[in-house]
Parts: sequence; structure tokens; C-alpha cells
Amino acid sequence: MSIANVRPSNLANIKRLANQLKKRDGIPHRRALDLAARSAGFERYEHARTSIGNRSARVFLTGYWEDLETFERGRESLPVTLSRPLLELVSKAELKLVGGLASMRVAASDHLVKDMVGPTREYVRDSLCKAARALRFMEMTGLRPCDYLEASRAMADLDEELPGNDHSSYWKLPASGQFILIDEPYSGPIVSDERAAWAKRNGWDLVAADWPGLYFPYRCTIFVASKRTEDFDFDALVRSINALPAPETPEHWAGSSMPNHDVFISPQAATPQDKRRAKAKGTIVARPSRQTLPYHRDMIGYDRKPNGSMTLVQHQLAGRLLRAILQSNSKPGAVNWRVDKLMRVLVDWLYADVPHQQLNALDDPIDLYYGDMSPDDPLFSRANSPSGVESLLIELKGLLEGAYPQCAPLRKLTGRIDTALKITRSGAGRKA
Repeated sequence: MSIANVRPSNLANIKRLANQLKKRDGIPHRRALDLAARSAGFERYEHARTSIGNRSARVFLTGYWEDLETFERGRESLPVTLSRPLLELVSKAELKLVGGLASMRVAASDHLVKDMVGPTREYVRDSLCKAARALRFMEMTGLRPCDYLEASRAMADLDEELPGNDHSSYWKLPASGQFILIDEPYSGPIVSDERAAWAKRNGWDLVAADWPGLYFPYRCTIFVASKRTEDFDFDALVRSINALPAPETPEHWAGSSMPNHDVFISPQAATPQDKRRAKAKGTIVARPSRQTLPYHRDMIGYDRKPNGSMTLVQHQLAGRLLRAILQSNSKPGAVNWRVDKLMRVLVDWLYADVPHQQLNALDDPIDLYYGDMSPDDPLFSRANSPSGVESLLIELKGLLEGAYPQCAPLRKLTGRIDTALKITRSGAGRKA
């Protein structure tokens, strides 16, 4: 991507692009500012300045902690001023793909809350600073996170993965789809001979950036890598990363602290629902209702399941159904992660449903869902066709709906099954 095709995300990036255009084309500075503003979708620079100024927004990042040794507790909140509203910068789905943000939930349009109660003040401050660094990185570079499947496709032609990679994250430029690999190992800012040879063999660019990084600033080095293409200006991207301000760190804490778990309500929490969402799940004293029961999830606190239970035999059947679907080659790959989500939830429900003495009699209860499956199992062969996969999904849905009362947690699971059914049927239709 040439610099003329860069789409700046804020005034600082518009000015930076204008300087590059001015040097490249030898044009007056005002003309360069207007051209850079047009590349961002504005009529001219003045239009960009007023529009972006009006769109600036402050986002509050909130986390809670409780020290089980000293019995101290507290709340930490870190404000981050962005050039535009949070959900214009990154979608709710994309938040789950970003380290530091994946464990946070959108409580209001200007508020992200961490549901897990941390063990210390320092732990929570560190996690909030990491989230702030990720927001600033996306804002200033215009990069968006991409999921593992997208990353796998983008790296499919590599002869091997990047040698010595550590703390890697996957990004893309939304306009062009250009894939960017960010790698942050514990090393100095030098591209080793082995990594340089890898980049040369595969036709990639790889450099160490000057900015201290996303994962662990001043301890790790941030390396930027991407496939070399004719219409992509790799150096311009690296310059935008190097121009990032000093990263937020706990050592220079700029947030506020409270010695209790009083709920932080952000300025844009306008409705009672917004205010309920502001409460971290880990701080909630959970109580049963007519339809649902609370159950404990490590570090997160409590989640809810249907106020009913499956027997051990029913969980064994559910596990066989899911494992048979997962090993099948007669379904689209997009079904797999939905099956994995179902398995994770049902393992939690297994421990909540079945008496401990029955579970203790098993070698490993998790094997009901994640253990090996014999090819002689009739469900194994039944999954060898799209229609067979459909029948297994339908049977699983019926099993769950027969054991549990209708409620939000159950509907979430059966909704995933319905989506998996649609994907399987559409995949079978394309093959036909």
C-alpha cells in the first residue's frame, strides 16, 4: 500500500501522512494536509479537524481486586482519551481477539469492565495498562485484530513459522486486508540472522520497532512483520508504530483507585441496564432464580446455568455426540469452534450437575468431552456424512432441551447448535 492509500485514523496520523506527501511530491504543506484528510474520508483538513475533534471520546477501563492474605480490596479505573468512540475503533467481537482486552466486557459505550477479580492492586493495574496500550495501538495505526483462521490463511505459504516467536498477535489493515504479524519476544531490538533469513526466503519484511511494545514494554522488543507486496508501504506502518506515545505502565499509573468494590458508573451509563452491566461479575453475590443457578468459575467469579441437571449418563452421551461431530470431515471447519464452545460450557455444567462421588470414580471427568473416541463407536461412523452430522446436532439439542428448563444460558447453547446446523446444511448444499 503506497502512502497515498493510507487511511489515517486521527489528526496525528493525518499530519504525519501530510508530511510524507509533502516530502514525496514537493507540494505546499496546506495542500498536503488537505490530501491527507481526503484519504481519511474528509473534504479537507479543516473538516477533519472539526469532525475528529467532535468524535473524540473518553473510555474508562475498570477492574477490581481482593488480596486473600491481607483481606484488602479495591477498584482501579484508568481513563483513555481516544480520537473517536470506542466501538468505532474496534467492534465487540474484535475486542475478544486482542490481548489485554479479551477479558474485558463492554458495560457502556464509554466503559470496559474486567469481570475477573484480580489478586492484587498491581495485577489489576498491569492488566488495565495493557488494555490501554492495545486501544492506543489500534487508534494510531488503524490496524484491527484478526482471528486465528484469518491468520492461518495469511501465513499458509510460509515454509515455517517465524523462528523464536513469542507473544505474537495478528492484525490487518481493514481497507486492504494486508496481514500484519506483531511478535514480542524477550530479546534486544536486533533481527537475528535466522529470522532475517526466514524473512528473505518467504518474501516478508521484518523489523524491530522503536516503540516499547504492547505485551511487556521495556522488557520485550516489538517486531513488525508482513508479506512484501507492491501496494503496501511497510515502512509507513512502522513509522506510525514508532510515533506512538510512551506506553501506559503501572509504574506511571494515571488512573484512580478506591479502597472498596463500589461500582464505577461511567458518564455515558444512561440506562438502568447500563448501570447493572457496570458491576463486575466477580463481585456479585450470586443467588439462584426459578430458571437458573449460579456456579463458580475460577478467577471470573460466578456464571449461571439452567436450574436443572443432566445425569452422568446424559453427559456421557453429550460428550460422545460432540466428539463425533468434531472428528467428522463431513462438515465445514466453521462448525469446529462452535462445538469447542459447547464443550467448554458443558464441562462446567458437568461439575455442577453430577455429585462429586460419581465424578471421583472416573479417571478424569473431562475425558467425557475431551477424551479419545473409538472408531467402533456407532456415533463415529454416523458422523461420516453431512446428514449424519445434522442428526447428531439435532439429537444433542433435544438432549439439552429435555434435561434443562428454557432459560438464557440454555438458549445460548442451543443457538450455537442452530448456527452449526445452518453452516453444515449450507456446506452440504455447496458440495451438491
